[in-house]
Amino acid sequence: VAVTLLNKTRAAVALPSFSALVARWPTSAALATADPHALEANLRSLGLQARRTRTLLRLARDWLADPPRRDARHRTRGYPFPGAGADVRRGEVLRDDDPRAGALEVAHLRGLGAYAWDSWRIFCRDVMRGVARGWNGEGAAEEGEELAAFEPEWKRVQPADKELRAFLKWMWLKEGLAWDPDTGEKVPVEFVRSEEHTSE
Repeated sequence: VAVTLLNKTRAAVALPSFSALVARWPTSAALATADPHALEANLRSLGLQARRTRTLLRLARDWLADPPRRDARHRTRGYPFPGAGADVRRGEVLRDDDPRAGALEVAHLRGLGAYAWDSWRIFCRDVMRGVARGWNGEGAAEEGEELAAFEPEWKRVQPADKELRAFLKWMWLKEGLAWDPDTGEKVPVEFVRSEEHTSE
């Protein structure tokens, strides 16, 4: 829902509409049965309100009919990289242990694309899959050895959206690494600082 509201809209404009929307229709079931005219009126300040209304109603209904679930990944042809999902048949549902790329738990929900899929992976996927209690790996394991092997999903995302890129750059900086959103390469922050210092 947030991604649909943020598309082609600044966060400062979208967030009040998001808050009002979830206050009025707090669940998928409530949103799925929302009066289209009332929902459209709620979204008017964002522009594209008729399109957003159709998308949100369809998303809520699809979610109720077939909610995302652990161990059920659907094809995301060409995502997260060109050619991904080419070996996944249309309608095929992959289990979690299937090593093929190009499938996500939310890909069967109509109207979603790379921005929503990146956001899902960054903020929701680890919790939904039951591998962590939080999106940044909180509660991933109690044992030090298992925790050291765990890598939060956000660390494998390379989004095109500028805001998601900025967020991940910040997250990587907190890890002590400068992350290049175009290549995915990471270098220690100290190396970046010393390189900048010698060029002055």
